[in-house]
Amino acid sequence: MKKNIIFFIFLLFLEHEAMANEGMPQLNPEFWLSQIFWLIICFGFLYFLIHKFFSPKLLALLDQRANFLKSLINETENNKNQIQKLDNEYNKIIAEAKKNSKENSEKLNNEFNKKISIKKKEFENYLNIETTKVENEINNFKQQALDNISDIVSEFSKELIEKITDTKPNDSNLKAIISEIYKKQKESKYV
Repeated sequence: MKKNIIFFIFLLFLEHEAMANEGMPQLNPEFWLSQIFWLIICFGFLYFLIHKFFSPKLLALLDQRANFLKSLINETENNKNQIQKLDNEYNKIIAEAKKNSKENSEKLNNEFNKKISIKKKEFENYLNIETTKVENEINNFKQQALDNISDIVSEFSKELIEKITDTKPNDSNLKAIISEIYKKQKESKYV
């Protein structure tokens, strides 16, 4: 590469006539005017073609591409704005749904607690009524048992005396003795 550059520089500094004689007429000054003329004609023609045909098409393509990109950017911005709006609406709906679910949950919880307290009160009333009934029945049975205890004791004593003595005791005397003992025990319990 360095050799080629050095050779090219060497060729430029040689005398023009020496090179022209050796087969390089383009370096001969007598041909420079015609070379400049054809250079201007060729470049002018190329400039005309590029300026009138190629560059308008290229500029139109570049403008079309720029407009297409701008439309895509605008569409992207619109889509971004729509997505942002939809996201805001979605978040708003979610927030409202959470709020509504919380309110509904609290409402249902309150209703459930009210129903439970009502059922609890009803059950307590039912239990109180049933407890009162059972206590009354127990007290009635207790009273009946206490009232009948003298009869039961007199019957038991009568049978016991009959078995022991083989004689029938007098029912009225036996009942009087038992009731007297029963009254004494009753009085001693409450005193």
